[in-house]
Amino acid sequence: MEQLQSQTSNGAHSQILSDVTLSTSQQRKEQLENLLYQKVQKGEDISPYIQALDYFSSKSTTQDQLQKMWTEVAKERSVFTALQRIIITAFAILGMIAFFNGAFKFAKPSKAVINPPITADHH
Repeated sequence: MEQLQSQTSNGAHSQILSDVTLSTSQQRKEQLENLLYQKVQKGEDISPYIQALDYFSSKSTTQDQLQKMWTEVAKERSVFTALQRIIITAFAILGMIAFFNGAFKFAKPSKAVINPPITADHH
């Protein structure tokens, strides 16, 4: 981009460069395409403009690829976290079942709780 600016710093080209809005990659690409078309019509050297277009095209492609990768990583993390919670919950439930099963199996009933056998009174 600096090479492009230094080559366009003479009088006629500085006006064109000052009109370019560099807010988004897509807008920069469109401006460079228009500028390239104007340069081809005038018969001027267009190699720095083609390099800039390649740069912006590869940059947007790289950003798209990074966004896709980030989305996939986020989905994988979400699935892993959900699966981890399910497994932890399942083991917690199994542990509680095993604990209470053992606790009730070895527990001896208190004699105070057991009712004595009912005997018939002969009055």
